[in-house]
Amino acid sequence: MTAVLDRAFSANDPFGEFMFPDQAKRQRAQPRLNRAMIRHQYLPAGGAHVATIDERVVGAVLWQPADYRFGALRYIASIPEFVWAMGIDGPRVLSMDATIAKIAPGLPHYFGVTLGVDPALQGSGVGTALSAFCLREVEKAAVPLLGLCKDGNIGFYTAFGGQQLGKIRLGRSGPEVNVMMWLPSSLRTVKE
Repeated sequence: MTAVLDRAFSANDPFGEFMFPDQAKRQRAQPRLNRAMIRHQYLPAGGAHVATIDERVVGAVLWQPADYRFGALRYIASIPEFVWAMGIDGPRVLSMDATIAKIAPGLPHYFGVTLGVDPALQGSGVGTALSAFCLREVEKAAVPLLGLCKDGNIGFYTAFGGQQLGKIRLGRSGPEVNVMMWLPSSLRTVKE
């Protein structure tokens, strides 16, 4: 999963570029951070899924289910790995997390963290399959899915019924990114 995400976001990634502005450092730190997040946050929450072709991982999606809580013991156990991954850029990474936490406080929702496809297979349907899986889970849970994306990905997500709610700035001085939302059918209103 980490290798696919690293390839998928090796360029033109406003999130990675904000967290780790120095490109050489980003190439070392971002895979470490992805590994820590997958191991300590998303796998235990059931929020890490892959797409495979011939038993090879070609795409991955990470998300936070609506009812998952990061337990105290898991948090304490993860601290050394997260500190090692973030290094001196930790405050910037944590400011991004704080910004994300302000998007819909108190509203039960899934939060889509990342969807990445091996660059050699982008446009081949892998991202579509991962998105369809996520939206089926949103339907079952009957809660919205929220996520962030760069301008270039709005069309991909609106094709699946995503609505652009506006923009939010990462941290105090980071880039503006788009806030997207998908509603399960149980929460949509009927237009007459």
